[in-house]
Amino acid sequence: MRKKIIVGVVIVALVGIIAGIQITSKGRKQSTSVKTEKVAIGDVKMYLSTTGTIDSKNEKDYSASATTKISNVNVKIGDQVNKGSRLLTYDTTDLNSQLDTAQINYNNAQYQRQDAINKNNDTKNTIADTADTPVNTAKLSTLNASLLSDYKLKELDNAVALAKLNRDSASNKLSQNSYINSDIDGVVTAVNVVSGQTGAQGTAIVVQDIANLKAVVKVGKYDAANVAIGQQSTISSNGKAYKAKVSNIYPTATVSTAATGGDTTLTVQLDVLEAAPQLKINFDADVDILLNQALEVEKVPAEAILTNKDGSAYLFVSKNDKAVQKNVKLGVQSDTDAEIISGVKVGESVILNPGSTVTNGIAVKDASVTGGK
Repeated sequence: MRKKIIVGVVIVALVGIIAGIQITSKGRKQSTSVKTEKVAIGDVKMYLSTTGTIDSKNEKDYSASATTKISNVNVKIGDQVNKGSRLLTYDTTDLNSQLDTAQINYNNAQYQRQDAINKNNDTKNTIADTADTPVNTAKLSTLNASLLSDYKLKELDNAVALAKLNRDSASNKLSQNSYINSDIDGVVTAVNVVSGQTGAQGTAIVVQDIANLKAVVKVGKYDAANVAIGQQSTISSNGKAYKAKVSNIYPTATVSTAATGGDTTLTVQLDVLEAAPQLKINFDADVDILLNQALEVEKVPAEAILTNKDGSAYLFVSKNDKAVQKNVKLGVQSDTDAEIISGVKVGESVILNPGSTVTNGIAVKDASVTGGK
C-alpha cells in the first residue's frame, strides 16, 4: 500500500511539474518580440528631396545678322571670354558703301538748301536796291516772284532731314552689324555659325557664366505650398554636396502633356552658394530643400508613429514587458523622425513598427534584450 501511495505522489508531482512547464512555455509564447528605441533629444529636419537641372545664373544668347556676311568667328566652344571680348566680326564692305552714299546725299541736300537760301537772299538784296518806279515795275515783279515761299523752304528743310535720317540709319546699321562683343564674363558654350556665312537661324553664339550656377526644380502643387524663398538647401552630385538656397519661385504653374497624361508643376530656382566644380550645366543633380526644422526637441523614429481614424497620432511604449498605448502630439516630421510635443518622455522605450500584433497591454520582449528570439 505504501508503494502505491509513493508512486501516486510521484505521478502527481510529475504532472504538476509538466503542467508548470507547459504554462511557463505558454506564457513565453504569448510574449511578442519587438524592437524599441528610446525617446531622445535631437534635431528634426523636414526636407523636400527631388532632382533639379543645373543651369547658369548668367547666360547670354547672341543672334547673327540675317543680311550681313560674317567675315570671322573669333571664338570656339570652351573659350573663356570677358565682358567686351569680340565674338565675331562682319564683312562691312557693303555697309560702309551704303553709309558713304547716305553721307553724300545728306551733304548734297544741305548744299542745295544753302544754295537756294543764298540765292533767295541775293534776290532780296536786289529788290531792296531797286527803286520802286514805273520803269522797274516789271523787274521788281519778276524778282518778287522768284523769292522762296515758306512751303519751298520747308520742302528744302525736309529734304535735309530725310537725308540725315538715312545717313544715321546707315551709320547705326554699320555699328550694329560690324561685330558682336560679349556682354558678360563667361565661357563660350555654343557656336552655330562659321566664317563666310550670311545670316543664321536661331542662336549663333552662347556665353554662360559657369562659375555662378543655379538649379531649376519642378515641384507639384502639394510640395509647392511648403516651398519659400530663402529656404536652405543642398545640391549633390557625384558624392559632393553644395550649399544652396531657394532664390525664385515662378508666379504661375506650367502644364506639360505627354502620351501617358498631363502634369502641372511649379518652377523653383535655387542659387548655388559656393564653388561647385562637380556640377555641370544641363546635368541633373539631387536637391534637398529644408522645408521646416525643430532643433533640440524630443523626438522618436517615424516608424514608431501610428494614426487613429480621426487623424490623431499614437504609439506604443514598452513598460514592464508590456506594450502601453500612448496618444502623442506631433510637431515637425521628417522621413526618419518625428518631434514629440507631448505624450511621452525622454528615456521611454517606444516600439518600432508595432504592426497589428501589438495591442495595448500585450506582453512584449525587447529584441535587443532577448537577442531577437
